[in-house]
Amino acid sequence: MRTKFTYLLFFVLSVVLTSRSQAQKSWFKMDTLAVLSSNGKKLLNPWSGGLNSGQFTKMDLNGDGTEDLIVFDRTSGILSTFLAVTDPANAQKKVWKHAPSYEYLFPKMDNWMVLADLNKDGYKDLFTYTPLGIMVYKQVRDGKNWSFKLEKPALYTEGLSGNVNLQVSGQDIPGISDIDNDGDIDVITFDYEGMAIELHQNMSMERYGVPDSLVYKRNGQCWGNFHKGDNEDFVMGEDCGVVGNSPRRVMHTGNSIMLHDLDGDGKKDLIVGHVSNDHISFLKNTGENLVANFTSYTHNYPSVDPISFYIFPAVYYEDVDFDGVKDLIAAPNVPNNDGNLMNLQSSNWLYHNAGTSDKADFKLVQKNFLQDQMLDVGENAAPSFFDVDGDGDLDMVIGAGGTRDGNNFRGRLWLLRNVGDKQNPAFELASDNYLNVPATLDMYNLKPQWADFNGDGVPDLGFAGTTLKGLAYYYIPNKAGKDQAVQLNAADMVSIAMPAQSQIADYPYFYDADGDGDLDLLVGKPQGNINYFKNTGSSKQFTLTLETESFAGLVGNFDGRNVQVSVADVDVDGRPDLLTVDFSGKLRIFYSGEWGKWTQRESLLIDHNGKGDSPLLGFYLYATAADYNGDGKPDVAVGGNGGGLHLLQNVLPLTITPVEPPLEQSVKVYPNPAREYIKVLSSQNAKLSVFSVTGLAVQQDIVVNANREKEIPTLNWAPGLYLLEFNTGSARVVKKIVIQ
Repeated sequence: MRTKFTYLLFFVLSVVLTSRSQAQKSWFKMDTLAVLSSNGKKLLNPWSGGLNSGQFTKMDLNGDGTEDLIVFDRTSGILSTFLAVTDPANAQKKVWKHAPSYEYLFPKMDNWMVLADLNKDGYKDLFTYTPLGIMVYKQVRDGKNWSFKLEKPALYTEGLSGNVNLQVSGQDIPGISDIDNDGDIDVITFDYEGMAIELHQNMSMERYGVPDSLVYKRNGQCWGNFHKGDNEDFVMGEDCGVVGNSPRRVMHTGNSIMLHDLDGDGKKDLIVGHVSNDHISFLKNTGENLVANFTSYTHNYPSVDPISFYIFPAVYYEDVDFDGVKDLIAAPNVPNNDGNLMNLQSSNWLYHNAGTSDKADFKLVQKNFLQDQMLDVGENAAPSFFDVDGDGDLDMVIGAGGTRDGNNFRGRLWLLRNVGDKQNPAFELASDNYLNVPATLDMYNLKPQWADFNGDGVPDLGFAGTTLKGLAYYYIPNKAGKDQAVQLNAADMVSIAMPAQSQIADYPYFYDADGDGDLDLLVGKPQGNINYFKNTGSSKQFTLTLETESFAGLVGNFDGRNVQVSVADVDVDGRPDLLTVDFSGKLRIFYSGEWGKWTQRESLLIDHNGKGDSPLLGFYLYATAADYNGDGKPDVAVGGNGGGLHLLQNVLPLTITPVEPPLEQSVKVYPNPAREYIKVLSSQNAKLSVFSVTGLAVQQDIVVNANREKEIPTLNWAPGLYLLEFNTGSARVVKKIVIQ
């Protein structure tokens, strides 16, 4: 419903901003300080957004000489940065601490990334996917400050028909390293059929004596003297024609490559994952590095606790436990949860290396590396705020994509209880199956919202979700009194029929847009537009009538697809604003103007070095606003398909003073529908008149005193719809109510 403080005082600005435009100002900052505990232990990185299919690499982010950790998540398209810091609980130990400020320094990426030092200056450069093949960014340093500068929009390689794009499938992860140990960076990648590996040798050292020229030539018909068989095997003994000096000649889909000497014989071995397999394959090299010869393989690797995912595992080799020896991290290399068969709460397996980096001895230590220190509900986290326990501060209920329960895949609600206070929130995980939403609903991707669905004056818990039949919406009536601990029972669920235009990927949001006392409906559409439906019925019987398919001027657009909406007075000017998130990964706010007629739109919202910026927050986002830290300014929580949240603290430079709210936002009528009586509450003195829907006066000039609840008997009123007109002398508002 529209942001209301009813009979409480409304908050507005008392200080004029130095510039009304917020374009150069920060609206929010990433909150890394709010506490979240699980099983009595504080999580190090609770609001870092979750992880599904992590790709792990390292570089020095803060210039302290120690490499830090970078994780690119293919499913969410976002990059997370973690500093190596001293454990606050143990000064003798190092831990990974989320440091989002460095994430702004990376370019937008798709599918994969690899860090490698292309010019031997001691700083790692960035190789990533482009539809043209491989794009390269060079790291530029200025003291401790650094940035990435585009070096090559695409790499080319010399083939039989001249220079062609060095192609890498978007499904693949190539091997990018100095294969021949001559000082420049070579590339190995599977061919377009995904059957054989191609070697693209960097000729920079051979031709120019320096490593940074990125000139490539295909060496041989294949590499490693093998190709993939028809099933899961490999066919060995093929003559690839790779030569050990300057190559003489050159002539899919879904493979990952990791190349390193793992058995201590000085020859680089190969670990391969494939899109159709649940295992990793280890291929032993008995040849050389450039002229490799792989002569045996195993699908059980490591030999104890072998890697096994539902589909397409990939591996990464970095020291992540701070002992100076590289460890093995495995994760699924997938863009989505195919068939909903993967457990994306535990999808990053860490194997400690008890040997050396070049003669490994891997021991599985955990299946939720980094995930164990963050909120991660699996995927598609959808947050909501409400004082669930009635103690005066805001708790969180979070919708989750789903959890496999036998043959069922069902969404769950998570409860984070605020055990701090209104100004100092401290959340603890109270339940990962709040209210036990029945599996019989066959419903997943739950998206909760608190609103007064039945018109009794108390917010209820509503939630949208996906079923085999399409989009569904339910609410659970809250039978508690106002400001009391909620009384919810999933057995009491009430279904709300969605409009005929509904699509399975819609984002419904209920809000009293016209101020008539019942909930209207905004729907973010997968095409990028917003539908607005006016409720021409009542809280008892929703009748949703389409008013526009392009609310707020948003029409279908590719970059803004899968748009989700919410409403809050973010800039605290006394008028509701519209918040949107979409597939671009950005948060936007429509503000400055009356409802639906906003004159400003801003996306440079999140602080980066004192200015507003628009970092990518992921895909399939869900944002909600609430003042979780009690400073009078709405903050924002954004969930995404990574399964976690980003908390954004409102930092607009506002001084808040109380004034009277607009009349339409300070009048309350309940219960609705009613039988024997109705109660009215207004923050201003008013006279009340009641009319039937035909315009007949039922009662007139009823005195309503400010901030005093008044009860009006309705036993003698005929069942039907009535209009209640409140008049203060300077303002007038009409509310609807149904008498049964």
